[in-house]
Amino acid sequence: MRSDLEGTVEPGQSFSIDRFRREDAPGIAALFFAEYGSSYPIETYYVPERIIAENENGNIHSVVARTPTGAIIGHGALYRSSPPYPDLYEIGQYIVLREYRTTFAAYKINRFIAETLTALTGPSGIFGEAVTHITATQKSSAQIGMKDVALEMELMPAAAYEKSQCASGRVSCLIQFRSFRDRPQEIFVPPRYREVVEYLLADVAIERTLTPAAQTLPGDADTRFTARFFGHAGVGRFNIAGLGKDFARIVTALEREGREKKILVFQFFLNLGEPGVGEAVSVLRGRGYSFGGCVPRWFDADGLLMQKVLAPPDFDAPRLHSAKARQLRDFVRSDWQDPTSGPGL
Repeated sequence: MRSDLEGTVEPGQSFSIDRFRREDAPGIAALFFAEYGSSYPIETYYVPERIIAENENGNIHSVVARTPTGAIIGHGALYRSSPPYPDLYEIGQYIVLREYRTTFAAYKINRFIAETLTALTGPSGIFGEAVTHITATQKSSAQIGMKDVALEMELMPAAAYEKSQCASGRVSCLIQFRSFRDRPQEIFVPPRYREVVEYLLADVAIERTLTPAAQTLPGDADTRFTARFFGHAGVGRFNIAGLGKDFARIVTALEREGREKKILVFQFFLNLGEPGVGEAVSVLRGRGYSFGGCVPRWFDADGLLMQKVLAPPDFDAPRLHSAKARQLRDFVRSDWQDPTSGPGL
C-alpha cells in the first residue's frame, strides 16, 4: 500500500458535494489511507490511477465532499460488485474524515447519489449491504427509498469494524434495494417460499408474475456459474446464472474448495428466471442451506439467496431498524430451524 498518500486536512472548512473529477483521485486515496491505514480490502482506493480508470470505465461512480481548497473529506459511490447484471449497482464505500463526522457530509453524499447521480447515470436498480450491529446505514438507506429484501447472516468478521465501531461477533448484513428502471417479468418461485417472496417484493416498485418453480433440472445443459471467495471475510459467493444436470456436483465442488480456503459462510444466488430453481433449492436444503431473501435484478432476473453458516447463527444479534427487516429475520430463522415446512407469515 502507499503510505505516502496519508495527509491532513484542516478541520472546520466548508465543503460541497460533487461528482468525481480526475484531480480528486489523490485526495480519495489519502482519505482511505487516513481512515483505514493499509487494511481496506479494495486496493483500488489506494491507487489514484486506478480510481480514475474505474470512474472513467463506469465500474465506479464516485461522489465526494470537497473543500474550497480541493481537499476530499468524504466519499461514497455507486459501483459494480457481485451481481452478474452490470446495470445493478451497489451503493456504499462511504467514508468521512474523522474531523468531519459531526457534519452532514455523509447524509449529503447519500442524498446526492440517490437523487442526482442516479438521474445522470440511469441504473436499473441499486442495492446496499447495511451492517446490523448498528442501524445508521439501514435508516439512511430507508430515507432514500431503499427496501429490505434479504438478510445475509454473519457475513462479515468483527475485525472489519474494530477501528470504527464495536462488533463483538460476526456481523450480519441487510440487503436493501431500490428500482429505477424495472423490467416486468415472470419469476419461478419454490412453493415453500412464495408467501415470503410476495411479502418481500410487495413494497418494491417492480412488476412480477410468480409461477411455481419446477422440481426438475434441465437434462441437456451444464450449470453456468461464477464463484468468488472473499478470504478476508471468510465468505464464498456463488452466482448460478443457469441451472444444469450437474448442479449437485457443482455444489459439492464449490463447498470442497471453500472449506480448503477456510470459508465460514456460503452463499448461493439462484436465478429466478430458471424454471428448475425448485430442484436447486431442494439440493441446497439437503446440504444445510436455508432462505436468505430475494434480490430483484441480480441476474437481470431476480436472485434468490440461499445461505449456510458453518457455526449456528446468532439470530438475536442483528439490530434491525424496520418491522419488515425483523419479520424477514424471523423468516430466515424459521427456515433454518425447520427443514420441512417453509417459513410462515
